[in-house]
Amino acid sequence: MLRYVFVVVLAVGVLGEYQVTEEHKQQVKNAIEEVCKKANAEDKATEVQNAINAFSDCLKGLFNVDQIKAEIEEAKPNGALDEVFKKYCAKSSQLKTCINTAITGVTPCVPTEYRVHLPAATNTTDQLIDFVCYKDGDRIALFIAEKGPECFTEKLNDMKACAETLKDSVGSVEAAKALSTEEKCKKLDALSACVVTKLEACENPTPANMVESLYKFIKKASPCNTK
Repeated sequence: MLRYVFVVVLAVGVLGEYQVTEEHKQQVKNAIEEVCKKANAEDKATEVQNAINAFSDCLKGLFNVDQIKAEIEEAKPNGALDEVFKKYCAKSSQLKTCINTAITGVTPCVPTEYRVHLPAATNTTDQLIDFVCYKDGDRIALFIAEKGPECFTEKLNDMKACAETLKDSVGSVEAAKALSTEEKCKKLDALSACVVTKLEACENPTPANMVESLYKFIKKASPCNTK
């Protein structure tokens, strides 16, 4: 349920950069109403819809996808990617506020038993942003310079196979819920190791190293951290 809510929130945010048809808007509205109904909070659907719209507007106010792409392509030949990401990473605190406000906004339609996980979700997103923007975005600049996106595209099907293996090992949503925290963490470790192994087959080791470092970084702020 929680994952579904976040998919709706993030999808609307991403689509904010593109033409959203009335059909898309209605689909999102119906999805929100369904989530709220299941959480016995039908009267909060409009409130949640407004929070998602505000999140989309917040993102559009910070980033223009087409502009960022153009700036990246222009910076590549000059070795100036670090300057591009330094500019956008300067907005990281505002991005965190956008996301945290959105999470708070959808909370009324999150079932009570799941709300305990919201602080962890907020912390994880903050950690992800901090990782990407470490030293003004040096990591993401290096990732792109070392053909990280191309590596991901090349190994996309292999990474999907890793996810399918994880899914098959769990069996069902009910079975996943029954797993202990330790068991869940072991499966996530296995998924991470599988993805890293697939990416290591790329021409450059940087993407694999980056994914491995990212997983370890986020894991430190999660219940999976045993140190």
